[in-house]
Amino acid sequence: MRAVLRDGYGPVDILRVSTVEDPVPGPGEVVVRVAAASLNMADLDHLLGVPRLARLGTGLTRPTNRQVGVDVAGTVEEVGPDVTGLRQGDRVWADLFDLGHGALADRVRVPASALSPLPDALSFDVAATAPHSGTLALQSLRATEPIRPGERVLVNGAGGCVGPFAVQLAKARGAVVTAVDHGDKLDFLRELGADEVIDYTREDFVRGDRRFDVVLDIADTRSLVALRRSLAPGGRYVLVARRISSFAEKALLGPVVSRLTGTRMSTFFWRPNQRADLDELARLLVAGDVLPRIDRRYGLDAAAEAFRRLESGAARGKILVVP
Repeated sequence: MRAVLRDGYGPVDILRVSTVEDPVPGPGEVVVRVAAASLNMADLDHLLGVPRLARLGTGLTRPTNRQVGVDVAGTVEEVGPDVTGLRQGDRVWADLFDLGHGALADRVRVPASALSPLPDALSFDVAATAPHSGTLALQSLRATEPIRPGERVLVNGAGGCVGPFAVQLAKARGAVVTAVDHGDKLDFLRELGADEVIDYTREDFVRGDRRFDVVLDIADTRSLVALRRSLAPGGRYVLVARRISSFAEKALLGPVVSRLTGTRMSTFFWRPNQRADLDELARLLVAGDVLPRIDRRYGLDAAAEAFRRLESGAARGKILVVP
């Protein structure tokens, strides 16, 4: 079979498509034939080996795992010993973030316990967009407490991988949503349902007069003191962290700023690939409350080009890699 591999940490050009042996499921494992996978910023970080502290788990100088890709949707092709509840032909999806990656391949070997059933009403393309980014959006929006109808929610960094899910999830809960990104993405954000859009190159949302009940910070570009000015009394701030330093700052200083200002400022501990979250996302996707946008589709042979598109920041929606 074919698989996208990398032999070290580095830029997109280190990716290559190789012919490798077909995976064989061991006890408690299944082999999934990949119908579609999508790219996330986590995939790019994994490729680059950032943050460097993460290399304690992935290999200090060279990655111990050469496989790439976390979001997967497909069908069970082979079932290993001791597997119950799954059989050949079942439609499944998963986020392989903490399960060895490997979604960018014709087939991938996965612990059976990691797979969730995929409703027949969902196409593989749509399903592949959601496990990683959709779960991040879902968990972050309920990190302090659930969004209530009528609340004013600002999503900073709304045009990337996680942001479009966050905008639509907040709207589905009845919030009034303001989406922040650069000017080229404002029309895209309006199409997602944002009530208001802000071009951060022209307007600094923390310096305006508007106050928000919830600020979901995906871009992670401002200090806690600056962000405090954008919160209404009792407002909640949640960070979706990509940098260890930023996570530490918000985790350590957030409680202090919260006590001094009467707000709640925090980051959250993400738990990947939770069955309950995927089931909730499936219901929202089937109902049409969340409609993932697909920017472009690439084959395995064009995986490096797909990563370049992701890295450019120009994508409007998720980038698919379809074997």
